[in-house]
Amino acid sequence: MSAPALLVLAGLLPAMAQAAPADTLALARQVNAQIVHRHVQEEIQAITEAMNGGAGQSLVKDSPAGCQAQMGEAVTTLYAAMAEQVRSGIEEPAYLAAMDKQLAAVYSAEELKAFLAQSADADTDAGGLYREVMSGPGLQEIDDAQKQKVFAAMDESAPATPALAAAFQSAQAAKDACQRLQIDAS
Repeated sequence: MSAPALLVLAGLLPAMAQAAPADTLALARQVNAQIVHRHVQEEIQAITEAMNGGAGQSLVKDSPAGCQAQMGEAVTTLYAAMAEQVRSGIEEPAYLAAMDKQLAAVYSAEELKAFLAQSADADTDAGGLYREVMSGPGLQEIDDAQKQKVFAAMDESAPATPALAAAFQSAQAAKDACQRLQIDAS
């Protein structure tokens, strides 16, 4: 090989070495968006539907007739605020970036491509694929820490957003009104 060809090749090697991590990070972002994030969004949707359909409605039905409408509105508002808090938590840029970075550190580009290919297959168990992806070192810890942060932000004594604080206050006011109705009825 000639000296100029070696110089050209030597000049390309650092660029090629840098391209691989960037490609892996791009693939990691795709895996995070198409497998991890989508699975978490589906879980949130299922929880929201369960709250609106089951648990929330039983709170309303267990209330005295004179306050069921107020209680129903309060419960719906509270669940919507809680769902929004969870959504904003899982879409937090720092969390997404940490997950992308860890996926790129844990898996090779080929492994990430394989996960993406599996996710495109209609016969693939999405939950199983999610668990497989999340079994990599450090991934579950990042996810668990974010979930803990999200749920801590929904503490009734120190809610993270004004909307959530207002929803808690509304729910408490409805509960207090229902208790007064029960006392008056006795």
